[in-house]
Amino acid sequence: MTNIVLEGPIVQIREREVKLLFDLAERIATFGGDAPEDKSRLMQSANDLRDMFFLVVVVGEFNAGKSTFINALLGDDLLPMGITPTTEVIELIRYSDRKSKEPKLREQDSIREWTHPNTGAPGVAIVDSPGTGSVFAKHERIAKGFLSRSDLVIFVMSAKRAFAQTERLYLELARDYGKKVILVINQVDLLDKKDLKEVVSFVKQQVSELVNLDPPIFTVSAKKALQGKRGGGLFSGGGSDDTGMNNLQDYLRDTFTRVPPAKQKLVAQVDFADSIMRKYQGKVGEKLSLIGADRQYAEQLRAELEKQAELLAEQLNTTMRELDRIFDTLLNRGRDFVNKHLTLGRSLRPPDREAMRQKFEKEVIGTSLDQISRLSEDYVSAVVDSSRRYWRSIIDRLNKLEALIEQEVGGVDAASYADQRAALQQAIAIADTELKTYTEDNLAESLRDTFATNMFGFTASVTGLLGGIAAIIVGSAAPGAITATVVGVLGAMVVGPVMAVGGMGGVLLYGRKLRHDAIDELETRLEKLRDSYRQSLVDMTDRERARLLQYGQQILSPVFSHLEVIAKKYQDQKVALEELQKVSADLRREIDALQVTIEY
Repeated sequence: MTNIVLEGPIVQIREREVKLLFDLAERIATFGGDAPEDKSRLMQSANDLRDMFFLVVVVGEFNAGKSTFINALLGDDLLPMGITPTTEVIELIRYSDRKSKEPKLREQDSIREWTHPNTGAPGVAIVDSPGTGSVFAKHERIAKGFLSRSDLVIFVMSAKRAFAQTERLYLELARDYGKKVILVINQVDLLDKKDLKEVVSFVKQQVSELVNLDPPIFTVSAKKALQGKRGGGLFSGGGSDDTGMNNLQDYLRDTFTRVPPAKQKLVAQVDFADSIMRKYQGKVGEKLSLIGADRQYAEQLRAELEKQAELLAEQLNTTMRELDRIFDTLLNRGRDFVNKHLTLGRSLRPPDREAMRQKFEKEVIGTSLDQISRLSEDYVSAVVDSSRRYWRSIIDRLNKLEALIEQEVGGVDAASYADQRAALQQAIAIADTELKTYTEDNLAESLRDTFATNMFGFTASVTGLLGGIAAIIVGSAAPGAITATVVGVLGAMVVGPVMAVGGMGGVLLYGRKLRHDAIDELETRLEKLRDSYRQSLVDMTDRERARLLQYGQQILSPVFSHLEVIAKKYQDQKVALEELQKVSADLRREIDALQVTIEY
């Protein structure tokens, strides 16, 4: 019998476990990095599970006496001993009733397959991997490949050079794969008892502190054991105790008796699947964490948009209040001007419209236009400075986001991240262009021209109005100076009838009404002028808001969308791995409940 015979529930469990390994292999295929190698390892483990061979992989540096150790296990000089690291093949010994005289070459001559009755149990195969200290990269690939496929790992170390750096690396790899490990310190015949005790203590401490493992440790002299066990084999019992092999023999026999190889095989491969799941769950967790940072930066960008809009509103409100103050002052001076200059006494004197215009500009308008110009320029400067700071902040945040994306391009969904990076670079370019468009001169000049034109029109219309009212008061609407003759004639036509009705009191009342009407008209026209100024500021602010919104919608929205898509893919990966983990947990419970017997 050369392999493990399966019957009953274990067959179904084995098939479900094979499916788990294949499903996991497909699930991690989209990840970057070493995912292709892990996928290959999972698929190879699934195939091994179908063949149902229990793989005992012997690992160690090429001069640690691995081949001699395996021959001692077999009780036979099967493998060539004293080989150099130039040997590139794996030695694989399968269980069989008969010993093979010559090996068969497998897998493009990289594996030499032997058969022998002393591997320990039906279905158990012993693998002699290339030395971990080999100078050939191919040796390393082959050894690591079998390490992932192993069900039990025996690390053979030389007592003269225990726990080399390469051995530590392989132990870490076995640990990460979730493999059961046994440490064997070979060639103990080269040390006295005191030195051996120190070596064992050193190895135990190093393995615990550096690799976080606590495996069983055995000390043996494989060379002496082989000399005393030829023909019987390790599992046949007997032999000298001073070689240390009997303790190892008892441990392995108990291992295979207590938990048959079939069950150990199933457990080992579930352990391997779990180790791969933990590895990629960690990767997904890291990616989701990075995506969280990306999204945080994206939210900060959105917050910047809202903050900038609020800042524009605050700046506008402040400017509007100052503008209202200027216009309130204008209105008060205008009222004083009407009450001062539109009296009957003054109107009966020959007025001049040009003189009135000059007085109005001096006494009412005064420095208002300069104040409004400075106000508008200050507002423009505030908007420009704020916008420059905003766009610099946007560019800074986008650059940081791009730096985060750069870290993730080599991982899963590299194509999506490439699109994301392109969108970011476009956003950065547009933000940079927007920043360069902000020049105070253009915006300030535009507002200044608007305000000056409006103020000139207001002055002309108001002085014309006041001149007309003055003419009505004296009974004349003609331009230029009013002569005494005209005053006399119009006085008879306008003032005379009023006096005839109400005397001089009627004239005064009529004059008050005209002044009241003039003030009402002044207020109306000032309010229109105020509204035109306010609208100019609002229009400019609205245009700025529109630029922000357009940028956010057309440029930043794709960035946010890409982040959402990538985050969803990672979340889907996380959920899928969690589902596979549930399958693994169910299989483990069923395997623990299995009752499997072993036939020898």
